[in-house]
Amino acid sequence: MANSKKGTAQVNPPTPKQRVEKQFGSKAALVDKILALYDAPEGSRSKLMQSANSKLVTHLHNTQRLIKDFGSRDGAITAILALRYPKGAPESEKTKLQAFSPWRLMDAHRQATTAKK
Repeated sequence: MANSKKGTAQVNPPTPKQRVEKQFGSKAALVDKILALYDAPEGSRSKLMQSANSKLVTHLHNTQRLIKDFGSRDGAITAILALRYPKGAPESEKTKLQAFSPWRLMDAHRQATTAKK
């Protein structure tokens, strides 16, 4: 106890696993909550179950921000395409954006907004 005052106990912050178990009950419950927020691509559940707990909490936060800002994934994709292609977007670009994670969609929107200025 080198950095503590005499007579006080050191308190370690909770680990990501402990935070997930306290807030959501289990990792599977957190993954279910993330998948319930948007239409995830096929095979996302198994991919998310392999992710680290801290990344899952971040992914949930980013997904909630996406839903708050755009209403849905399709709303975000429409906003990005409108900024990038004012005269109409090619179908291949829409297909490409549908495979993006919520964080990548928000980043693509940010990039399209700053490029427009």
